[in-house]
Amino acid sequence: MAKKKITILVSIFFVIFLTLIIFHKTENNVVEVIIPKGSSPKAIATILKDSKLIYSEKVFIVLIKTFNYSKKLKAGAYEFKTKDNVFKIILKIKNGENSNIKLTIPEGFDIKKIGNILEEKGICKSENFIKIATEKKIEGFLFPDTYFIVPSSSEIDIINMMNDEFNKSFTKDMKERCKQLNMSVYDIITLASIVEKEAVSPKERPMIAAIFLNRLKKKMKLESCATVLYGLGINKERLSFEDLKFESEYNTYKYHGLPPGPICNPGIKSIEAVLYPATTDNLFFVSKGNGTHFFSSTFNEHVKNKIASKKKAKQ
Repeated sequence: MAKKKITILVSIFFVIFLTLIIFHKTENNVVEVIIPKGSSPKAIATILKDSKLIYSEKVFIVLIKTFNYSKKLKAGAYEFKTKDNVFKIILKIKNGENSNIKLTIPEGFDIKKIGNILEEKGICKSENFIKIATEKKIEGFLFPDTYFIVPSSSEIDIINMMNDEFNKSFTKDMKERCKQLNMSVYDIITLASIVEKEAVSPKERPMIAAIFLNRLKKKMKLESCATVLYGLGINKERLSFEDLKFESEYNTYKYHGLPPGPICNPGIKSIEAVLYPATTDNLFFVSKGNGTHFFSSTFNEHVKNKIASKKKAKQ
């Protein structure tokens, strides 16, 4: 068996040696190649051959199989020189030495903040991304994660990539759970986006989700400061009485029920908190000023907690 493998390797090296002699590369230009996610060795070989970086697809595939690299080749945007030999090309793809741009989208970012990051990274204009994402009504469904962006990606490419990741993360079990709660996926994500913005401490997400769900059941207004801020298009620590009067469908101090749509792109933990909320009778929460909240089931308790919260703020 070992002898057979050695014979195959010798044959391959001989073929490559002859190839290098017969097809000597005289130019040394830079060639950009994009290898899509999930590409097979055969598909990669075709891309490289079409780009005139290799002469034989068969030799490339045999080498990949011989060195057991079939499942180790990484997608991305690569830059090669036309004089690079097949071994250098293979190792570069295997090691993921590509020119992709690393992009981390934190949980709770809305399309405006995502657009700003994209512009800072030099990927696309923030204005263009926001316009397209708004038209597609995709807020809430752009999954927060770390991505490796091909430099030539368009706004649509990025939106589709992030939305595809959301669709992978939102499982069949989650969809079934939506039915059990008698809520649409859109409503779940809308509420999860509010929880994402209101819950500073991860441990409090299920409780805050439960409070909002309890208020919806009792036909109470959600009274979420986060939704008002989204409607205002600003960010500040405390809302004024004038802010609470602001005319917007996102003003949950004025209007009952959920706002028209998500106010940010929630992470999986906030989505799970809405799908599997805490069991509680609580209807109110107020910030302690340290990232956690006072919780209460009656308005009188809530008033006391608000007083305690103001005292803490003055200390």
